[in-house]
Amino acid sequence: MKKRMTARRTLTAAAAGTVAGVTAYGLYRGLKYCNRALVATEYRLRSERVPEAFGGFRIAHISDLQSEYFGEEQRELLEMVRNGNPDIIAITGDLVDRNHTDFMAALKAVSGLLKIAPVYYVNGNHELQIRQTRIHPFYEELKLLGVHVMFDRCEKFEKDGSHINIMGVAETSVYAAKEIGWELGTGFESAVLLEKLRDICEEKDNAFTIMLTHEPQYLTDYAATNADVILSGHAHGGQFRLPNGQGLYAPGQGVLPKMTSGFHIEGRSAMLVSRGLGNSVFPFRLNNRPEVGFLTLKR
Repeated sequence: MKKRMTARRTLTAAAAGTVAGVTAYGLYRGLKYCNRALVATEYRLRSERVPEAFGGFRIAHISDLQSEYFGEEQRELLEMVRNGNPDIIAITGDLVDRNHTDFMAALKAVSGLLKIAPVYYVNGNHELQIRQTRIHPFYEELKLLGVHVMFDRCEKFEKDGSHINIMGVAETSVYAAKEIGWELGTGFESAVLLEKLRDICEEKDNAFTIMLTHEPQYLTDYAATNADVILSGHAHGGQFRLPNGQGLYAPGQGVLPKMTSGFHIEGRSAMLVSRGLGNSVFPFRLNNRPEVGFLTLKR
């Protein structure tokens, strides 16, 4: 009798170990899928301010590549963007990652994207934390490739006799405002950022305006410029997302952040936050597949 009981206990322990192994493997496969399985998300914005010539204008929105590869030579990423048939491609920062910098991953992506549509780029906090002797040659390489590097400036995009504005806010300006805020206290951060935004806005007229920036938590300040569309990233979708879409944590917003994905409205401005592509400090996502967004403008 005792021998039988011992055998049962041994079998039960082995079974438990097998279940634990299967569960761990299933979790690993699930996390790997969430990290690598790209998803294309379609967004539409209707506004009477969209010029007639820009009805149906499509923007591919890419953020937070973080030196990652999606397929050999970025094949999967490029195929998804190409299939979306964009008129322009907007990159809102963190093409490279400060912890495992691979400029080639970013350059492969950008080189392929330029064959699809014009590319407009602003930097993110990770580019800001890479030594200047490394990151500035990277910026120059982007310019040589033909990327519109939109550091605190505005450009017109013309089509059929009308135009829209594309405006970029450099992460350098956002971070400088943060530093002032840390040194002088509440309120100064916003005041410094608003002053910089007003300076950039001197280059634009009253036409429909798309703003590119990295950090979404300054929506109120961005909206003060009356930009029609604001594209941002940085939040990584909240990294782990609950079944209702609530993210658990985002840099600059903390626990249970409000702005990690999709549209957020303030005044006449609509901010569209990308869940991004890669990861950085925390290497996994959950319920949060890497995203390429496609925004279509409608009258």
